[in-house]
Amino acid sequence: MNALASPIFIRLFVKPPLVPLLIVATFVNGFWSVGNLRTLAEAVSTDGIVVVGMTIVMIAGGFDLSVGAVMAMGGVAAVVLLPYGIVVSAVGAAVLGGVSGTLSGLLVTRLRINPFIATLAMMVMVRGAVLAYTDTRPVVSLDDTFLALGGGYPVPYAFMALIAVIALAYLLLNTRPWGRHVYAVGADERAAAMSGLRVQLLKTQCYVISGSLSGIAGLLLAARLGTGSPIIGESTPLTAAAAALIGGASLRGGEGSVAGAFVGLLFIGCLVNVMNILGVPSYYQRMTIGGLLFALVVTDGMLMRLRPR
Repeated sequence: MNALASPIFIRLFVKPPLVPLLIVATFVNGFWSVGNLRTLAEAVSTDGIVVVGMTIVMIAGGFDLSVGAVMAMGGVAAVVLLPYGIVVSAVGAAVLGGVSGTLSGLLVTRLRINPFIATLAMMVMVRGAVLAYTDTRPVVSLDDTFLALGGGYPVPYAFMALIAVIALAYLLLNTRPWGRHVYAVGADERAAAMSGLRVQLLKTQCYVISGSLSGIAGLLLAARLGTGSPIIGESTPLTAAAAALIGGASLRGGEGSVAGAFVGLLFIGCLVNVMNILGVPSYYQRMTIGGLLFALVVTDGMLMRLRPR
């Protein structure tokens, strides 16, 4: 039975078939056109930056439901701060996201609140604050420099930013002691603490990274849309969690990679893109992604039970 939990089994049979999906997409009219591929790159860029943060948190044994609300906050903050310059706008979005991540991390590590409950509370609080500040209306930007960030042809600037974030996160997790410590904390928090690792600080840092990346993603999305919307990102936690799980992350922590999560995001992005081309209604698309996440969570739970203790 334990053979079912082996990495080879997971790679071959559990992870979704991205390559077959791309082959099927070949027969969908217009999928491989330059315009559609650019649309796909735009679609996965901002969610992808959020996915990197979510993956880091999950590797550490946590979870972050607040990423969508923080992304909305980052977009609104970026537009509001534009009169002070693009640099202040970007820093403000990242810092506000980092502050929300810090609060989530402290709730989880200091008060020992379940990550789902802690970040759910943060999600509701941040979303409510953004809706109150904007009076539920989007904040419009007419700044040409800011709007240019949402462009880029044929490769969107946001997609370039995503590749840079993935590269930095990969180096941080795989070549630095900090990354090894995060994996150790996620694999066995008690053993990590006994070996001298500062578990609470490490986990809080992961939430700070997730929050900051969500804020930056909000900025880039606002630049593409031309507005900072208080209602964006409602389905982002679902997408981010699904991508991370597809990429090999586990709800119990200690597993996963940003490269794998990127592949998971590409799978979801291609699936949604194909459904858009075929004219599948949005509610069926959400049902599909929700069903995928349900299957991934069930599979992850089964594999956790099958693995030797």
